[in-house]
Amino acid sequence: MKLFFVMDIKNGEVVAAKGGEREKYRPVKEISLITKTSNPLALLEEIKPKYLYVADLDMIEEKGDNKSILNSMTEKVSELIADCGFRSCEELEGSKFTPVVGTETFDITQLNKKCYVSLDFRDEFLDASKKFSSWQMAVEFLNTLDILGVIVLPLRNVGSLSANFDLATKVLNLSDHPVMLGGGISDVKDLEIAKDLGLDGVLLATAVHLGRVPVELIRNGVF
Repeated sequence: MKLFFVMDIKNGEVVAAKGGEREKYRPVKEISLITKTSNPLALLEEIKPKYLYVADLDMIEEKGDNKSILNSMTEKVSELIADCGFRSCEELEGSKFTPVVGTETFDITQLNKKCYVSLDFRDEFLDASKKFSSWQMAVEFLNTLDILGVIVLPLRNVGSLSANFDLATKVLNLSDHPVMLGGGISDVKDLEIAKDLGLDGVLLATAVHLGRVPVELIRNGVF
């Protein structure tokens, strides 16, 4: 099972995400026990993760972008996947990293590129396409596509140290693609649960910053 270290980037800084309330996100150095920097490249040099997931919050909220930072990160990790608030297939072309299209911003019925798809939830399923009456229908549609995998992302669980394994299990049972879970991983025991469920990977940051998951695991990248 892959361990993707998460960086949420806003205004050029890594921020501590919690509950999906993006306007309240603060620089990560304010909560971290393992770093005193919120600079993305400096943090990357400190943590040295094997696998990295980045959310460009400025692009997701259409308030700018951090593309130059992401491009600088690509060669420093084994795999960089990133949600940049993509809204069209044209935006997926030419990236040095692997795109993650989130259902919050992207109409997945228009998808024509092999990438990851993030099933985004904020209390309810976020469907930019407005073509699915449920997340189950969206997963069944994704089963017809050639994609790299599905990321289950309940935004309310982000930074909460409480993972939604129930939702992850339901997606696992329905998806024909590898499934990863983001949000709420709290410790090594949660990693064991995730692995036993058959998840292909997890996204985590808060548990690492609070010393609940050893940095060495993130550097190894596999659990």
